[in-house]
Order: sequence, then structure tokens, then C-alpha cells
Amino acid sequence: MKKAGLLVAGIILLFQFGCSPKSSSNFELYLTDAPLDGLEHFYITISQIYLKLEDGTWTDNLLTDPRTYDLLQLRNREEKVCQADLPPGTYTGIKLVITRAELVVNGRSFQVDINPPLTITIPVNFTVLEDGTVKVTLDFDAARSAVPEGGGYRLAPIIVVKKIIY
Repeated sequence: MKKAGLLVAGIILLFQFGCSPKSSSNFELYLTDAPLDGLEHFYITISQIYLKLEDGTWTDNLLTDPRTYDLLQLRNREEKVCQADLPPGTYTGIKLVITRAELVVNGRSFQVDINPPLTITIPVNFTVLEDGTVKVTLDFDAARSAVPEGGGYRLAPIIVVKKIIY
């Protein structure tokens, strides 16, 4: 299994009940992208999201279904990826599982081979309190994550934590 411990970008995650936009929650995960010249679309599919607790254990998958995002549509804006009710405590990591990626360059589509799924662990430190909400935003740097290779591209995700708001 490929693992990439990369930079931290801006996503807020959910727990326990899955990422449901209808539920009330004390945790929210968002995604944004730094600008990228030359690409028309950069689609990624995130199929699983986990949070690491301070004791080293991981939550259950926070997503109920895989979600596909066009990173270039996230320039200068944030999109909620999931939200959840988390138990109070300190969290020290976010794990994303990416199962699909596709780039469109000058009208030509490039499917990126991701087999097995790519697991990215992002170090982060935030505390969920009993009262209040934590908003984490990850920045997925599309410009540096698409690496030209052999007439196509490979995915080398660069993700950084952009901000944490309490």
C-alpha cells in the first residue's frame, strides 16, 4: 500500500455518523486549492477519511460515500467535505484515501493509475470541545501534486493544513 506523509492542507473531517451535511456537528472538514496554470480540470476521488486521536487510535471512516472534487474549482474558495459529531479530545492526524484521479490538459484527459488506493496521512493538532465546533481547512496543491511522467501524469499529493478555526 502506498503511503504518503505529505504536507498538511485544509480539510475538516467528520466522525461516527459519517459525513452528512444534514447532521449537527462539532467538526467540519473543508478543502481548497492553490491556483494552477495550464490544467483545465484536476479530479480526485476521496473514498475514506479518518481522524487520529491523541492515543494513536483512528476513528471509523467519516465518509458514507466516495466524493469527487475538481481541485481547480476550489481556487480561492472552500468546499465542505464532511462534518461529524466527534467525542471531545485532541486529534493529531487526518488520513485521506484517494481512489481515483483524472487530469484534463488542453482538452485531453489523463487517467491517473491509483492501484492500490493512495493513503495520505496529514499531521494536524486540534482539540474538539464538548461545546463548540472546529473547522479544519486543507489546501490540496494541484500544481505540485500532478507530476508529468511517461506521457501522462502520476499523483504525488501535496496537502497542507491551511487553517483551524474554533
